[in-house]
Amino acid sequence: MVEILSLKAGYRFRKKNVKAVRDVTLTIYDRDFLGIAGESGCGKSTLALAMLKLLKTPGYIESGKVLIDKVDIFNLSQEELSKVRWKEFSFVPQSSMNSLNPVMKIRDQIVDVIVHHTAMKIQEAHEIVYEVLRLVGLPLQCAHSYPHQLSGGMRQRVVIGMALALSPKFVVFDEPTTALDVVVQRSILEKIFELQKEKGFAAVFVTHDISLLFEISKHLAIMYAGEIVEYGDTKSVYERPLHPYTQGLIESLPSISKELKSYRSIPGKPPDLSEEIEGCPFYERCQFRKEICLKDHPRSKQVEQGRWVSCHLY
Repeated sequence: MVEILSLKAGYRFRKKNVKAVRDVTLTIYDRDFLGIAGESGCGKSTLALAMLKLLKTPGYIESGKVLIDKVDIFNLSQEELSKVRWKEFSFVPQSSMNSLNPVMKIRDQIVDVIVHHTAMKIQEAHEIVYEVLRLVGLPLQCAHSYPHQLSGGMRQRVVIGMALALSPKFVVFDEPTTALDVVVQRSILEKIFELQKEKGFAAVFVTHDISLLFEISKHLAIMYAGEIVEYGDTKSVYERPLHPYTQGLIESLPSISKELKSYRSIPGKPPDLSEEIEGCPFYERCQFRKEICLKDHPRSKQVEQGRWVSCHLY
């Protein structure tokens, strides 16, 4: 469904050039549910925006290709992009609860999306509004409410419904449940999972909560310092993590079945992405580091069928 090839992107400031996404290559299959996990500042959201050509100034895309259904979207004009957005692919942003227009009713906002991206008339679009609300499990009277009259979880469902209104083949969710409490978060995730099975779209779910992805994703990509350091099917990554960073993330999760003597954490801090990284970006924090790791940047290797890792241990 989607191929991301050698994608490089970042942010240009007056005296700094932050390389937030560094040569990322990924494959997302038809009906796949890919989770992208990593700590804050590792480039997850930049990757999500860049892959859909949504990165705004001072952000920039340096190079690479993104093929969605074999079409390179970087070669499309703004007019051509407008025709395929929402119909072929859509995006649920971070803090999506706050992305609704506060002075428009929910019905008018959903209609606006449908009319702008299709040849439908307003009356036809009004009929789809109620289908969208039913789809995400909201009462139909929500159509006549303003965003401030809905709870955070309800606004979240509205945005997810808008993203799915035109039945896209590919949807990117950028930390859509970060601002919600765990009970509402669970209901939203169950709804996303249910809709993905029902509609059959391919999905990318970006989050810093790796435990969440162990439950819902089919494949898992671990991101560190702007790079994908490990990729594989979720069960394999969970049961046998290869990269020391992935191992550290999993070991830092508290267990509910064992006695917790102490929390384990990854020492140190990630590198500055505005500077060149000569060797392995995880070198300073790695307990298995070797001399080669200091000078030689590890390349992604396929160590077994469907498992990729960027580490000199392999």
